[in-house]
Amino acid sequence: MSITDFGHVGDQSVQEIKLRGACGTEASVITYGAILRDLIVPVGGGKRRVVLGYRSLHGYLDGRAYIGATVGRCINRINRGFTLDGKHYTLPVNEGDHVHLHGGPNGFSKRVWRLVGCTDKAVTIEITSPDGDEGYPGALTARCTYAIDSPGTLSVELTATCDAPTVCNLGHHSYFTLQPGSDVRDHKMMVAAGFYTPLDQALIPTGEIRKVADTIYDFRTMRTIRADHGPGYDINFVLDQGWLPHAAATELPVAARLVSPNGDLAMDLSTTEPGLQFYEGIRLSPSSDAYEGEPHLPYRGLCLEPQRFPDSINRAHFSPIVLRPAETYRQVTRFRFSQTSA
Repeated sequence: MSITDFGHVGDQSVQEIKLRGACGTEASVITYGAILRDLIVPVGGGKRRVVLGYRSLHGYLDGRAYIGATVGRCINRINRGFTLDGKHYTLPVNEGDHVHLHGGPNGFSKRVWRLVGCTDKAVTIEITSPDGDEGYPGALTARCTYAIDSPGTLSVELTATCDAPTVCNLGHHSYFTLQPGSDVRDHKMMVAAGFYTPLDQALIPTGEIRKVADTIYDFRTMRTIRADHGPGYDINFVLDQGWLPHAAATELPVAARLVSPNGDLAMDLSTTEPGLQFYEGIRLSPSSDAYEGEPHLPYRGLCLEPQRFPDSINRAHFSPIVLRPAETYRQVTRFRFSQTSA
């Protein structure tokens, strides 16, 4: 484990923490946005970078794709605001004319978090959000722990507590590629989900929960991602497992499996969450600061984001996201990488 300076945001220092597991897996985390800057796994006799990132802090400050970030207080989209305990709260809009996205224009992904603990294989960072921050009620303290587990596994645990009723739906937003430089639509994927949440034109769920059968969203068996359907995937799957709030990381079922185009590397995603957002990097834009030496073009990385359903606070039949004092929000997700036969 090493801790180095990664730059400054105003008068706040940003630190980079590098972790290394016994199996050869390496991870780099920066305190700006609780971002997973790098993740390298052993493949054959070498190593492979499996997430997109930037070489410098400048890329993250200028970027709009939430690359590697921890987002909150609420991941994904909320329609303008919400009513909680009889009081209405209006949230700042940062997409289109009425969409609050990923916690707002100054959400958790745009803040410097505090380093509170680290070992050779794990790091914990924390942020405190005051009452009224980005329109949300109540003060909230969130923690993010990244840990390398053998064999070839990165776990992400997100927790939060509050001092007054609020909403909380944190999320991890890495862009994965199991074969750097490839088109992610040539990866193969399986998602254990029989249903999805259809969207309106602003990409906010309509409230319907629809079967994936006979649609482009049917990934119940392993298949190539590429589909002839226009703009690309950006959709929430309703996982078959439901919500597993008390499950230990080792007990989590596999919610999704991703396999590289040449078939030599696989990633299994397990999570406590009832939903999984699949976004195939449709709007990624080129960057001269790309960590991989490859421009961040559309379809160079994809997101698999465990979550409770988008806009849940405005849909009573969706997954619960209200957090009250004396309760603890908790999300655990594991990304397990394994070599396969090409």
